[in-house]
Amino acid sequence: MTMEPWASLGYKAMPLGRWLARRAREGWVWLATERGSILGLLVLQPDFLLGDFIALLAVYPAYAGRGIGRALVERAQSLTFSRRRWLYVSSDSLNLAAARFYRQLGFVRVARLSDLVSQGRTEILWRKARAPGKFAQLAPRRAVQWRRAT
Repeated sequence: MTMEPWASLGYKAMPLGRWLARRAREGWVWLATERGSILGLLVLQPDFLLGDFIALLAVYPAYAGRGIGRALVERAQSLTFSRRRWLYVSSDSLNLAAARFYRQLGFVRVARLSDLVSQGRTEILWRKARAPGKFAQLAPRRAVQWRRAT
């Protein structure tokens, strides 16, 4: 894995690929594509602390700033908030861009988890609540096609 922050955390391509394939078979991986090219992906872990957990959100750097990450998170919100109260995600405490991104999307920091992913590193756990009586609406903003990865 050459994409940050996973490269500096020691993630390897083969084990990550096997994990992604397993999650895709279970139906919890979404790809954002445009004209057949993958722009980004999101992996959702269901049934986490009375909600769901975004286990992986990645957008290729060439597509950063186009709203792909936001659209993927909105997709996860739509699914999660149709049946659960909470949506969670975590980010490395040094990843200030991720912190800004999640705050802008309405996530609130709920915990600091030392040594979770890597010795000496701290993960921030973020949580977003479903609005009372409201359900998220799926409305892609760009010409991005959605499909479950298989």
